[in-house]
Amino acid sequence: MTLAQFLDQFDGPDRTIVVVNRTDPDPVLNMLVDTFGESAVDVVSGTMRTVDDSNAEQNERADGGQSGHNPGELSDYEDGLATGELTTERIDCRTDDPVGPTADEEGGRVADDGCGQVSAAGGNRPVIDVEALRQHDDVPFEGDDPETLENLTLLIEEDRVIAGSTLDELSQVLLLVNSDLYVTGSRPLSEVELPSVVSGLTDTAFSLRGYPESNRQKLLLITISRFIERAAWTAGSGTLRSSFQRLSRLNDEVGTREVYERVPEAGVDTHLYGVADELPTDLDAVIHAGDGPDFTDSWFVAFRPEGGAKPVERDAGSDLERGVEGGVALLAVETEPRTWQGLWTFDADKVASLNRYIERNL
Repeated sequence: MTLAQFLDQFDGPDRTIVVVNRTDPDPVLNMLVDTFGESAVDVVSGTMRTVDDSNAEQNERADGGQSGHNPGELSDYEDGLATGELTTERIDCRTDDPVGPTADEEGGRVADDGCGQVSAAGGNRPVIDVEALRQHDDVPFEGDDPETLENLTLLIEEDRVIAGSTLDELSQVLLLVNSDLYVTGSRPLSEVELPSVVSGLTDTAFSLRGYPESNRQKLLLITISRFIERAAWTAGSGTLRSSFQRLSRLNDEVGTREVYERVPEAGVDTHLYGVADELPTDLDAVIHAGDGPDFTDSWFVAFRPEGGAKPVERDAGSDLERGVEGGVALLAVETEPRTWQGLWTFDADKVASLNRYIERNL
């Protein structure tokens, strides 16, 4: 078995990022589309308003015709808020232009996203219970009028809002920065944060492209890698296993080298993997060199806490605390030149399995 075959065992849910009431300029949205456009995450545009009587029939429950739920009550939505009928304007992944609704063969209305996918698209606007949204810990919304709210991004799985971030938060982490921020060490390890929408993408299978095909998508892998490294450094114990394809990166990239000086100094058992084109020197880490596909084609960062990976509830604290206490891992495989497929996860079984595979085979 290879890491590519190991990865094939896992298949996460498809999710959608909705940019609500967008006023930011098109290039910002285009960067968001470029970041997630080839993955299992669809980027769409929408609007939001309060639930009113005109939507009551749409929000009735199929089991008895009762109204969906009272504003502010979250008990029915332990896994996320119901969106009601969510109607959005889909973004073409090739042109970054909105695609309007068209008629299907049966006279219904669908929107083609330009990527061979379609979604329901009627004349109604998205319907979300604003009172419940305001109480959702993972959604930065405290206003009274959803129609005046600007640039809120919501992560949706099926018909549930599972996380939210402002477009500005995503811009500061992923959109208006580049990889030099991490390569040079300009963003200290202690400042690496994941917006709620990004942290909510755990266990989502992705396909990302590197430069020159995309200027943005690989940055997502770099950011998540730094987050996992921060979790290990914060824990100050446990085991961190990281691959670099070429071990010379640890000498060439100042910011990366600083990370792998600090993590072992904190007390973490650190293991580094890659092709031995140039072995790193003066690092308190175990070097594993090889030239098989697991060394040449993989990108993994896996933190196993002392005592082993274990389930930690998402609301137990911050994402950082969740990674420190329970473990967190990223695995991506380069299936074609500069094209990566993979996922990242807090799932204890996946973290333990990946750590075990690397320990036994590399």
